Amino acid sequence: MRILKSSLPPVIAISALMAASIGAAAQDGMEAEPYTPEDAALVWRASVLKGANGNYVGPDGNVYAASVAGDEITVQDPDTGEVLDRIGPERGVHGPDDVFVTDDGTIYWTEILGGNVGMLKPDGTFTTQQVGPGVNPITMSDDGRLFVARDFLGDGLYELDPELVEPPRVIIEDLVGMNGMDIGPDGLLYGPLFFGGAIARVDVDADEPAAEIVAEGFRVPSAVKFDSDGRLHAVDLAEGQILRLDLDSGEREILVDIEAPLDNMAFDADDRIFTAASSDGQILRLDTDGTVHALNESGFPAPGGVSVAPDGTVWVAADAFSIRGIGPDDEPVMSFFDRWDQPGTVPAPGFTVSADGDRLITTSWFSNAVQVFDPTTGEVIEDIRTLAVPLNAIRHGDVLAAAQGGLADGNNVVDANTGEELVGGLGLPLGLASDGETLYVADWALGTVFAVPPDGEAVPLATGLSSPEGLALDGDRLLVVEEGLDRVSAIDVASGEVTSVVEGLDLGGRVIPTTLPHGAFNGVAVGPDGSIYVTEDVTNAVYEFAR
Repeated sequence: MRILKSSLPPVIAISALMAASIGAAAQDGMEAEPYTPEDAALVWRASVLKGANGNYVGPDGNVYAASVAGDEITVQDPDTGEVLDRIGPERGVHGPDDVFVTDDGTIYWTEILGGNVGMLKPDGTFTTQQVGPGVNPITMSDDGRLFVARDFLGDGLYELDPELVEPPRVIIEDLVGMNGMDIGPDGLLYGPLFFGGAIARVDVDADEPAAEIVAEGFRVPSAVKFDSDGRLHAVDLAEGQILRLDLDSGEREILVDIEAPLDNMAFDADDRIFTAASSDGQILRLDTDGTVHALNESGFPAPGGVSVAPDGTVWVAADAFSIRGIGPDDEPVMSFFDRWDQPGTVPAPGFTVSADGDRLITTSWFSNAVQVFDPTTGEVIEDIRTLAVPLNAIRHGDVLAAAQGGLADGNNVVDANTGEELVGGLGLPLGLASDGETLYVADWALGTVFAVPPDGEAVPLATGLSSPEGLALDGDRLLVVEEGLDRVSAIDVASGEVTSVVEGLDLGGRVIPTTLPHGAFNGVAVGPDGSIYVTEDVTNAVYEFAR
């Protein structure tokens, strides 16, 4: 059993001790009552933000942060960090990646997955316009001209009608990787080339607009902004740095340098810098005296898969771009971040994680990657990017079994190395578990958990489940997260009988349009001491139920 931190409320500490007693009673043959979140200890902590991508300081002085995973724009007090508002689908916002606020309080945002640009006016009316998948950075000139670009899922630089009525004007159709942009004191548009390691500027009114490189030598530049003195600042996402640049002399000064990646930045009226540490779930403020303050605590921004290594380290897919290894003191002991390096050269985090002996297996449908790596050395053992929307992957005997969710004629689970189908005809296979001989698959769409014996056909082990997601073997039973019932259930692997193990969870967060229907992945794992770990997508929590 892990030691509860003394900072936990007394009721949680007492409940955890009761949970241990319940577990012992169950082993003696007594019927155990289901756990509830009050019986759990938190693994590290949850962030109040589901990550943060683009950010902007509005005319009210508050910090507006777009969150793709959170499906919302948060508004925070720049001094206290208090979350003052969450602007979501009820006001037209769906998976926002960047945000801009005009002097009259009109909010513009981009939706990278859906391809829309949105506008919310102070009177509460909103509208959107389709630009194309990958629409990402957004900025406006002092005279009210609105510009966006596409990145990752598309290319191009565009000017939009500020009312989002007239069709977008293409400025540079094939501009690749332009990210967080700003208008310079010379009236030109500046932006980083995310995949080019450079900063470029564009005369948007030229007869033949082109991107002119003005600074190079960055690892992965993700944003540029100018302060009130017209000085250029840049974010290097991969290095976790904010730099001040002098384009004439070439001098560069590092102002912020953190371990985790940074996404974007914004200035307020006093030239304080606000930046998004997305995988930490934080907004940071750099004051003019050089001190850095966090507006909110770091924590899990969007936890998905969870697994426990043989040494007891709890590995959590903290968001789409980071994995945290949590030690016995409920603090991160090791972290891996997606810094957009060359595929296969470094560990690539994702939405799920599973222990493979002393190695880890990760899966990301966004990066289309299944990877096996050594967390001690960082060596990548396998890097597979040939699957169709990989949803999960585990070691099944000698096979690397991977679930696919992007097939037109029925989804399946395959050997990730050979493509051989292990089980087909599935709806949306999410949960995977194996005892080395029998493979278990949870189909979210069909509400069924299948058992696939060696050299045999898949047979339903349990049916009528409500949106089953994560799976984990626990002795002679199989734990399954039933998202639709806000619980973890246990399936007897011999009889198929289903009983409740954990109830009262808060599962099934908002689903961003055009993404996978299950939304975030809710995982479950069992530790060497029998403790059960569950991720909760709505609250960003990872619970430990000690036994």
